[in-house]
Amino acid sequence: MGSRQLVVFGVVLACISFSDAKALSVSQQNYWGVDGPAAAPEREPSRESTQQVNVLQAQRIQPAVNPLSWTFPEDPVDSVKETPVNYVVRQPATANRVAVRCGESRIQVEVSQDLLGLGKLINPGDITLGGCAATEIDDVSHVLAFEYELHRCGSRRVLMENILIYAFTLIYNPDVSGRGSITRSQGAVIGVECHYLV
Repeated sequence: MGSRQLVVFGVVLACISFSDAKALSVSQQNYWGVDGPAAAPEREPSRESTQQVNVLQAQRIQPAVNPLSWTFPEDPVDSVKETPVNYVVRQPATANRVAVRCGESRIQVEVSQDLLGLGKLINPGDITLGGCAATEIDDVSHVLAFEYELHRCGSRRVLMENILIYAFTLIYNPDVSGRGSITRSQGAVIGVECHYLV
């Protein structure tokens, strides 16, 4: 009976050693397709070599001796927190865009086509002197001229003590209805007067 157990035990050992032998004979190819010791994967670095590399890197990077003390200079614009006391919002000046000459019986008014000071020329048909259109258009200097008799173009006569005043109204009414894009523009009404001593 003892020999049977020995035989069974011997067969199991033979199977195990046969499977180990088969596993050892199978070789894997590496990335380059080479068999053998060169195909074996590289070893992981040891803990000692990793520590040595860390020490060398720490020695190479030296901490700053003195911390930086430089800061950005203060901006003089930001230091002003309050609006100056005499600050006044400036409006576009139309005084230098309209010139008036009063004659004995006629008035001459010259209007810059950049009436609003926005850099855009106004259409000559959009501005009138009391309903009267411009009599002359200077395309070089972009000036519209109105020249009419004092009693025309909706003028009003006002007598104050010894002064006779002819008052006119220069009306800018932009027409934006016929344009393809939306345009925002504002109109303007400017009073023009001629004063005469009586």
